[in-house]
Amino acid sequence: MAASHFPCRVCGQPTQGADSYVVCLDCAMRFEMRFRESIGDGVMHLPHVTGDIEALLKKLVDDW
Repeated sequence: MAASHFPCRVCGQPTQGADSYVVCLDCAMRFEMRFRESIGDGVMHLPHVTGDIEALLKKLVDDW
């Protein structure tokens, strides 16, 4: 499939891609930097799951 130019979904800069859902390299790098800063010590800390969400997750795992 030939690559074409489409606007970046974040900033609008023309970006080469195989389909119209593209993100330019600059926006992807900024996202990665923010992600790395958010995890800090390298361990992602997820909030504690309780109540209805926990019951739903247990049901999904049991059904799987």
